[in-house]
Amino acid sequence: MNRLLPLEGGRNFRDLGGYATGDGRRVRWGRAYRSGVMSYLTDADRVRLDGLGLRTVCDFRAPGERKREPTNWQSPGVSVLHWDYDFRSVSLRAVLADIDVRELSPEIAHQCMTELYRRLPTLFARPYADMFRKLAEGESPLVFHCAAGKDRTGIAAALILIGLGVPLATVLDDYVLTDSVVDLEAALFEHPRTSIGVGDEHSHLRRVGRETRAPLLQARPAYLQAAIEQIEGDHGSVEEYLRERLGVTDEMFRGIRDHLLED
Repeated sequence: MNRLLPLEGGRNFRDLGGYATGDGRRVRWGRAYRSGVMSYLTDADRVRLDGLGLRTVCDFRAPGERKREPTNWQSPGVSVLHWDYDFRSVSLRAVLADIDVRELSPEIAHQCMTELYRRLPTLFARPYADMFRKLAEGESPLVFHCAAGKDRTGIAAALILIGLGVPLATVLDDYVLTDSVVDLEAALFEHPRTSIGVGDEHSHLRRVGRETRAPLLQARPAYLQAAIEQIEGDHGSVEEYLRERLGVTDEMFRGIRDHLLED
């Protein structure tokens, strides 16, 4: 099975299937997908996605992002979830404080991304909770996505995989796979209206050096590890975060595992 779906206008559209859990089971193929923005899908791409039988789309982007890069789902029977929130709370600006984006250094950029990842599990608790509810209800195949398919989406994928019992090393491997399957540096210049997950600062990023942009565009293991460390510090474990913060009950866990794990 191919993990990456080679869509002509897609970005980072990947199947979470095939990963082994600690008890020897495997995640089912064709049940849960992660992706970046899907505003540039071609007609051929849409035909291919129709063939997946998608039932749920979780669009983690803020209203401004959706307006800049709209996605028009025409497939019947697909439920599209999105949430209205102030993107400034999860953008680069939120962690830059008084630092001018044009004065970024690679070190500051790395620190900012690490801090952002520590905030995301709390800031995105509601969207993540709704996604888990859909999975528990069997509303899959399901795809969840943001702009780059790296940050908000990366944490969501990690939560699902860890919740299914996939070892952390494998979860990190899935996270960093973004760097191999999509060139976000090229995407920044290819689509003038794209946000690639960093918000309204993207125009400034074009004027700073490639080395400075790199920490913002790469999927570095330290970022996801920071999010997990924050979750563990706040809740004791990822599973307890899923229970306490997202409201995933034992019954929901059983439903999710029944739908997403092979027998």
